[in-house]
Amino acid sequence: MKKLLLLLALGSIAIDGLAQNLIQYVKPIIGTQRMGHVYPGATVPYGMVQLSPETDTISYEQNGRYNPDVYKYCAGYQYDDKTIVGFSHTHFSGTGHSDLGDFLIMPSVGKLKLNPGTADKPGSGYRSSFSHANEVSEPDYYKVKLDGPGIIAEMTTTTRVGFHQYTFPASDQAHIILDLMAGIYNYPDKNVWTYLRFVNDTLVTGYRITSGWARTRTLYFAMVFNKPALHHGYKNFSKPEPYRGFWGQFNNTPDFEEAAGRQLRAWFDFKTAAGEKIKIKFALSPVSMAGALNNLHAEAPGWDFDKIKNAGQQQWEKELHKIVIKSDNNDELVDFYTSMYHAMIN
Repeated sequence: MKKLLLLLALGSIAIDGLAQNLIQYVKPIIGTQRMGHVYPGATVPYGMVQLSPETDTISYEQNGRYNPDVYKYCAGYQYDDKTIVGFSHTHFSGTGHSDLGDFLIMPSVGKLKLNPGTADKPGSGYRSSFSHANEVSEPDYYKVKLDGPGIIAEMTTTTRVGFHQYTFPASDQAHIILDLMAGIYNYPDKNVWTYLRFVNDTLVTGYRITSGWARTRTLYFAMVFNKPALHHGYKNFSKPEPYRGFWGQFNNTPDFEEAAGRQLRAWFDFKTAAGEKIKIKFALSPVSMAGALNNLHAEAPGWDFDKIKNAGQQQWEKELHKIVIKSDNNDELVDFYTSMYHAMIN
């Protein structure tokens, strides 16, 4: 093995003056197979948002007993899986236990399906098959083609905002599904409560309270679309309640103003031209819905996806340049900088 020369970068570094592209050596896909417990999605250094795909819906319980397969999904993604069920905004990296997987989003076309379906029959629900040949995983950028609906999914992040970009085929039945039931290390009563408020035809706010690794953990969000939704609705999969108040006698699910319950899935309908991009900015806050909206405005003004991506990757260049190594062996560079990357997303 050739000797490594370690150079410690001193002081602040001007990004434009960096002589070496170090993010090329970071491969977030490394460790996503078997028990690596890492995710391939987009995040900035020490970011609050980890926007990454989930490849199955494994539950903690199976037939009333612990399901050992759930342990493989501590980061939500398994390299050997052939399907994706959606993209959620929070993930642990490298842990031997897990939680999170908050606020799963999935695009679809055709007849609306609110069940994720099964891995052997992805067309039975909103999940889709995919191929690693059509997948890109870089620091603060993830891209994949969803074979079922023929949609190109791309994502990048700021510290507190996830930025989705979905390139649709032409369709009069294009949908964005927001699943508040989904989660990692999931079980039926993990959700304590969820809430959605449709502020207008492009803005939705809400929160989710879960009882998992942390008790009564609350996370708030603000979600905005780059074009108005034609219609929206939700379905409550919660257990039947004996009394739901006076409002319970009305059909309030289509084009709702607000919704609440333990197990909610919402949808948003669009018409798309071939190649049209539906963009979503999804901000998080541990404090309030207003806090999430403030984060949205502060960190992600405008709709320039590439600008957000480039800014995030420049953050990674600055962090990685704190330690510069030289080697004639490319694998050594990949090993070192991928490990350094993983140390900065824990």
